[in-house]
Amino acid sequence: MDSKNTSNILQKGLEGLKKDIQDNLSSNDRNASGKTSRSLRVSVSANKDRVIGILYGDEQTLEVLEFGRPPSKNGTKGKRTWEVDLRKWMTYRGIPQSAFYPIWRKINRDGFKGTQGLVSQPMAKFKRTIGEQVKLQIVKELRKNGINGNQ
Repeated sequence: MDSKNTSNILQKGLEGLKKDIQDNLSSNDRNASGKTSRSLRVSVSANKDRVIGILYGDEQTLEVLEFGRPPSKNGTKGKRTWEVDLRKWMTYRGIPQSAFYPIWRKINRDGFKGTQGLVSQPMAKFKRTIGEQVKLQIVKELRKNGINGNQ
């Protein structure tokens, strides 16, 4: 199969996936600073034997945004490692820092719900469309080489 055509299909598909995820972040109000959205980038490389495409991004943040965060063990205070992120989020949202502790306590006690489909829906669409496009490309290549795809 022509790796240049396959690379182009994959590049276009991954760019579409990136845009769909960014659109979901924005339309679901999950883009306070825009940092997660800006972290998404596409890389496609090819040689004569294979084509590799990767969508890079802040995987941990995207996972939490989609699937949420469970309550801390026994509702006690959670790890302080995300305190800085919570404070930044509050700043981007215009929430006064004096509200930090009540928000911190509520998240630790109750967790929070993610936004189902934020990443998984665009990913499912990407898998469907890229599979169809690659299949069409393979059939096209077979026909170009005189092989009937119905045999």
